[in-house]
Amino acid sequence: MAAPNRKRVIIGLILVILGSLFLLDNLGFDIDIPYYLFSWPAVFVVLGVINLLSGNRRSSLIFFGLATIFYLHYYDVINLRDVWPVILIIIGLSFILRKKSAPRSVSESSENYFDEVAIFGGTERKFVSDNLQGGKITCMFGGSEIDLRGSKAQDGAVIEIFCMFGGTELMVPEDWKIHMDATAIFGGFSDARKNITENPTATVHIKGFTMFGGGEIKN
Repeated sequence: MAAPNRKRVIIGLILVILGSLFLLDNLGFDIDIPYYLFSWPAVFVVLGVINLLSGNRRSSLIFFGLATIFYLHYYDVINLRDVWPVILIIIGLSFILRKKSAPRSVSESSENYFDEVAIFGGTERKFVSDNLQGGKITCMFGGSEIDLRGSKAQDGAVIEIFCMFGGTELMVPEDWKIHMDATAIFGGFSDARKNITENPTATVHIKGFTMFGGGEIKN
C-alpha cells in the first residue's frame, strides 16, 4: 500500500487538532485558548489553508476573506451588520459584469499512483500513466473530476473513493473491467459506462464509500 502523501497528512492533522479542541471545549475543559485561535473565524482560516493545500486558490481566498471580516467585526473595526449588504452588492455585480472565462486547462500527470483531495472546493485532473497502480480520491463538501482514459492500468489495481457531502466523477477507458464494491449512505454510486469491450486489458477494483454524496464512473 502506498504511503499517504504529505498534503493528506497535513489536512488530517489540522482536522484532528481542530476537532479535539472543540471536543474539549464542549466537555467543559478550560483549555484557555485565545479567541482568535478558537472561534468560527479560526475555522474559516483552517478551511482556507486546507483549500490552499488542495490547490483551490479561489475558495481559499473566499474563506480567508470571511475570516478577516469576522475578526475585524470582533475587534470593533467594522460593523458586520453594515458590511453584509456591501458584500452582497459586490457578489451580485461580479455575476453581472463577469466576462466569459477561457476554457480551463486541466492539469495532467503521468504518476503511477494518485491521491486527490477536494475539501470545500473542486479539483479536475487527468492521468496518462503507462502503468497505473491505483489511487485514492477524497471529497468532503467538494467535488472532483478524474480522467484516467489516457492511462493503462496494472491488472488488479485498486482505486479507493471516499465522499462525504460531495461527489466525484471518474472517467475510465473502455477496455477496463471494473469490479465495484461501494457503500452508499444517503447517496449513490453508479456505473454509467457505455460501449464496454468484451476483451478487457485489465481488471480494476473500485472500493467506494459515500455519505450524503455520490460517485459516478463514465467512459
